[in-house]
Amino acid sequence: MINCTKCGEIKDEINFRPRPTLKRGYHSWCRDCENIANREKYIPKPPRTKQVIPDDVVKLEAKKRMLKHRYSIDYNTYNQMYAEQDGKCKICGDYRELGGHGGLLVDHCHITNEVRGLLCKKCNSGLGMFNDDKELLQRAIEYITVVNETMN
Repeated sequence: MINCTKCGEIKDEINFRPRPTLKRGYHSWCRDCENIANREKYIPKPPRTKQVIPDDVVKLEAKKRMLKHRYSIDYNTYNQMYAEQDGKCKICGDYRELGGHGGLLVDHCHITNEVRGLLCKKCNSGLGMFNDDKELLQRAIEYITVVNETMN
């Protein structure tokens, strides 16, 4: 039996936490008194509120980071290029909306990383397939010319 120094009650050893470093081997407060004291000093944290950000804002911020990381241009430069091209692909001239999945893509030289303009997905992929090789593109032009002449 141990006397609790907090409440003054004499309780069985089961009601005290063991503490081998003390002479008697148990804490001086009983478990009930420790629990009450711990609850009194506990300060609840305010509930977390999840900040809901609209999808279009998230996508815009991702676009800004991507432009800066990949091409070293900011979003204003991208918008300026779009306005200068009247929203049209620099190769085929098709109009595309700003941003989005079907928007204009940044065309750049893979060697110098210099931005050349904005292209639609079709034209940008085509240049990529030819590895920006002028000779290969010229051969493709000659091929199309010959094939078209033989078909007509």
